[in-house]
Amino acid sequence: MILQALNGYYERKAAEPGSDIPPYGFGVQRISICLVLSEGGEVIATVDLREIQGKKHVPRALNAPMLPFKRAVGIAPNFTWDNTGYVLGVDGKGKAERTQKTHESFKELHRKVSRGVDDAGLRALSRFLDSWTPDRFSSLSQSEEMLDTNVVFRLESDLRFLHERPAVQQAWAQEYRRLAGTHEGICLVTGREALVASLHPDISGVSGAQSSGALLVSFNLPAFRSYGKEQSLNAPVGERAAFAYTTALNFLVRNGSRQKIRLGDATTVFWAERSTPAEDLLAFLFDPPTEGAAKTGESSPSEDQTATALIREVLSAAKAGRPIDEVDPALEPDVRFYILGLSPNNARLAVRFWNVSTFGKLVERVGQHFRDMGVERQFEGDPEFPSLRRVILETAPTKKTIRGIERDAKKIPPLLAGAVTRALLAGSPYPRGLFTEVLGRIRADHIVNYLRTAILKAYLVRNHQMEVPMSLDVERSEPAYRLGRLFALLEKAQKDATNPTATIRDRYFGAASSTPAAVFPQLLRLGQHHISNPKAEYGGYTDKLIAEVMDGIDELPKHLSLEEQGLFTLGYYHQRNALYRKGDKE
Repeated sequence: MILQALNGYYERKAAEPGSDIPPYGFGVQRISICLVLSEGGEVIATVDLREIQGKKHVPRALNAPMLPFKRAVGIAPNFTWDNTGYVLGVDGKGKAERTQKTHESFKELHRKVSRGVDDAGLRALSRFLDSWTPDRFSSLSQSEEMLDTNVVFRLESDLRFLHERPAVQQAWAQEYRRLAGTHEGICLVTGREALVASLHPDISGVSGAQSSGALLVSFNLPAFRSYGKEQSLNAPVGERAAFAYTTALNFLVRNGSRQKIRLGDATTVFWAERSTPAEDLLAFLFDPPTEGAAKTGESSPSEDQTATALIREVLSAAKAGRPIDEVDPALEPDVRFYILGLSPNNARLAVRFWNVSTFGKLVERVGQHFRDMGVERQFEGDPEFPSLRRVILETAPTKKTIRGIERDAKKIPPLLAGAVTRALLAGSPYPRGLFTEVLGRIRADHIVNYLRTAILKAYLVRNHQMEVPMSLDVERSEPAYRLGRLFALLEKAQKDATNPTATIRDRYFGAASSTPAAVFPQLLRLGQHHISNPKAEYGGYTDKLIAEVMDGIDELPKHLSLEEQGLFTLGYYHQRNALYRKGDKE
C-alpha cells in the first residue's frame, strides 16, 4: 500500500506541467561546473554553477541521470556528468591507475549509449571524449576549483544542459531500464509484468539516516533468501515502480519541502491522492503558525501570510467542531491523504507509522486534539494551537545554554514521537509514556507550564474520559485536585512573606504530588508561619482561600496514583493562574 501510494504520487507529479520532480532515470545531483562544448567537441567556456549560501559556495542541485544502484567501491560511471576523475581522468586522490580506469569506463558508457542516437549534443560529447587527454586539464579555466567536483556539459548553441535534451533523456531511459532489472516478473506495485529491480535506489534526506542514503526495501543476508531468490527478487517490484516510489519519497523529504516535518527522531511526509489546495495546508495542521504571525503578518520564510490566516481559520473551525468547507469551499474534505513516518535504522529506514485518511477526518481529529489540550494559557504568548513538535519537546530534559534554558531534543524517547503522532491521526488514546515523561520532567526540573499542563489534561480527558475544566473549578472535590490548589496557595504565601529565590515547589513538588500525607503537615505549619509574617500583605486573603480548600479535604492521602498526580498538577496550575490573573478593570 505504501509503495503503491508513492508510485501514484510520482505519476501525478510527473504529469503536471512544469513539475520539478525528476523524470524517469533521473535524480537530484550536486553539480559545480559546466563545460560548454562546440559542435566539434572543443571546450568553449567553463561555467561555475555553484550557489552562495552564507559565506560558502555550494554545488547546485540539478535533475541529472542517476544509477539504479548505489555506487560503492566499484567503478560505475554516470551518464553525461560525474566527478572530474570519471569525466576528465584527473582527481586529487593520488591513484592514477584507478583514475584511468574510471575515465575509460565513462568513455565506454557514452560510446555504448550514444550508438545510433541522432543528437548534436551527444555527438559533440563523443568528439570531446575521443580527443581529450588528462594533461590538458590545467589549461581549463577554474581548474583548481573544478578538481574532484561534479561536471556537466552544455552545447554552445543550446541553453539547456546536455542531459536535458529530449533525445539524450530517451537514450538514458533505455539504458537505465537495462541496468535496473534483468529478471521478469509480476510487479507487486502495479500488478503488471515487468523487469524486476534487483536493487532499489536510495532515499536521502531522512533525519539521522546515512548521508549517502538509506534503503526502504532491501534484502542483504542469506537468511532473507527464499527459493533461491536473492536481493529484491524476494519482493518483486518493477524497475519503473522502484524508481517512481523512491523518487517520490526523495522529492517529499528534500530540503525545503513543505510536505515534511520532523517529530522526534521520525521524519514525517504526507501527500494527497490528487492535486488539492489542502496539500499545501496540511503541514500547518502539525506545525501551526504562531498567533503573532497571523495578527502582524510576520511569518517564517516558508509561511505564506494568506495560508497563515487561512489555517488559523481552519484550526479554529476544527476546534469548534465546524466543517472545514464552511471556511473555504476549495478545501475538499473527502480528498484522501497519506501520511508516512520514517526513522533511521542503520543503513535502512524503518516505517514508524502509516496513516490513510481524508482531509476532513484529519482536520476533525486535529480539532479534537486541541479541544482535549485546551487549558487556560499562562502567558499571552502561549500558543492557542501548539505544534506537535513543541508538545513532544516538553518530554525532553532542560539544559542551560548561552541563550537560557532550552530543551535537549536529542534525549526525547525515540519511540514517543511516532506513538503520539499515531494517536493524533487515529483519534486513539495517547501513549502512557507521554503522560509519565511529562510528570517525570516536572519532578526533575520543577517547571509547571502551559504546555505540560495541557498534555496532562489531554491524557486524562482522552484516556480516562475525565471531565477536566480549562480553568479553576472551585467546586471540584477530588482530593488530588484540591491538594494541588492548596500547594499553589502555600507557595503564594511563601512568596508574599519572604520573596525567596527558590520556593517550596523546587523542594517539595514531587513529594507533595505523590505522598501528600508525608509532606503537607510540614508545609501547612510553614504556611501559617508565612501568613503571620508582617511582610505578608495578602496573608489574610491567602489564609481564607487555604481554609476554603482544606474544608473539602477530610484526610490527607498517603499515596496518589499517576493519574491523581496529573490532577494534582492541574489543580496547582489552575489555582496559580487564578491568583496571578489580571483582575477586571471594573
